[in-house]
Amino acid sequence: MGTAQESDKIAQLKEYIKNGQLVVYSESSILLDSNSSSITYVDFCPDGNYYLNYEGSYTVRGTQNTSNRDNRGYGAGTSASSGTWDIIMNMNAFYLAAKDQSGGVNYYPININNLLSGKWKVGNTTYVFAQNHAKCL
Repeated sequence: MGTAQESDKIAQLKEYIKNGQLVVYSESSILLDSNSSSITYVDFCPDGNYYLNYEGSYTVRGTQNTSNRDNRGYGAGTSASSGTWDIIMNMNAFYLAAKDQSGGVNYYPININNLLSGKWKVGNTTYVFAQNHAKCL
């Protein structure tokens, strides 16, 4: 069991995240013959549920130096899922615990400075967190 101070920090994080929306935009490098992008919306509802919507697409160019080099393959897809979310602390670090409908749990580290800034980038992925923008049922 954590200390009262840890519980206060967890409660503050939950208050900040609940009713917020995280948008994750990922794209492949422009240096590749193929490209892909995806956007994911995660809504963190005050009742402890989350709703995730994903949209992705890709384009693959034909191989070089062959007759099909100008041909392209395309694809797109969407998915939606939901589950429950919570904040936990482990080894002095905060994690978002996301439990899906099948009972599987994923743990995502929380960088508080990134979260407070509202926008950050890691490689080819951009993250945006907006308080009070969740689309909850």
